[in-house]
Amino acid sequence: MLITDLPHFEIGCKHETIMGGTSLEVTAVAAAYGDSSYTLALTDTNLRVVGNGKVTIGKGQGSALAVGEDPYAYVDYQAQGFTRTIVKQKASNNGKSASANLRVIALKLPK
Repeated sequence: MLITDLPHFEIGCKHETIMGGTSLEVTAVAAAYGDSSYTLALTDTNLRVVGNGKVTIGKGQGSALAVGEDPYAYVDYQAQGFTRTIVKQKASNNGKSASANLRVIALKLPK
């Protein structure tokens, strides 16, 4: 028996927390069905404190790619404890492939 129509599903998630109440998480999900389906989900986050502990900078990125029948690609973020968040997000779906990309920069500035 040969089963070739199994779904491909991939989740990537990276979460970082720094003491003081800042948290940054990027999640990527990709799913596709069919004989020649392919999925890829990648995430990365980085938090660092500069200025003698006064400023926290968070950077994150995520990518999702799905190729096959009924492709689905999604990337999202969650930022907590930051003063300002800048997000660039892009997604496309042409029927046989779907992709999503996200970049986030988050800042916690002193009051």
